[in-house]
Amino acid sequence: MLKRLRTRWKRHDTLRALDVAQCDTFFFYGSLMERFRNFNRFVKKRVVSIEIGYCRGYLYNLPMGFPGLIVPDDPCPTLVAGEIMRFDKPMRMMKILDRLEHYIPGNEKRSIYLRRRMPVFTAAAGDDDTPLRTVEAWIYVYPERHLSYEHQRELRIECGQWKAFDGPVVNSRQLDAIFAGQQQCGNVLVHPALQRQKEMSKAASAYPCSRFCRNSANCQWINNDADS
Repeated sequence: MLKRLRTRWKRHDTLRALDVAQCDTFFFYGSLMERFRNFNRFVKKRVVSIEIGYCRGYLYNLPMGFPGLIVPDDPCPTLVAGEIMRFDKPMRMMKILDRLEHYIPGNEKRSIYLRRRMPVFTAAAGDDDTPLRTVEAWIYVYPERHLSYEHQRELRIECGQWKAFDGPVVNSRQLDAIFAGQQQCGNVLVHPALQRQKEMSKAASAYPCSRFCRNSANCQWINNDADS
């Protein structure tokens, strides 16, 4: 039995080594983002760079309190905001992340999240005029088949920002929002609510995403400012 387990673990590490050779960058859109609990537990001491990025897909808040990124087979017209990270030991980090996300290399039927290499869009920090560039990154996506019947138990996060929807609110200025202008990324428009800006008003009306989000009542950024 032990020999069989060692053989399986060795095969998993071989598959991870092949994956890291293709791409050593990761994209996170949930609790692994900076300032969240899993970032502090698993990522903080190992990360060497962090930058804002976006990927195509639909974002859901799952019943267990974590987000799930759904990537449909057809081209997706919406973006999900997150953070692109690189690590000093990507192979070691991939092994930790696979266990955390319950992803089993070579056995997706028994996996909860699936690790996919996907294009991610990003721009130079502090430069809103620079066209978005594309990088490859590993993303843990949520299989659409795992959603409950007719999505009754999940909430679609319309703005694509789990930071705005859930988690601790550290400072309202950390939510990036602007009032005019959109960037073109392929055939996808990046909504102003997803673009970076240094300063913003604390008024709830300052959040453009509140105007089109069906779940704005659950947004801690908006509610935090409304109560202050």
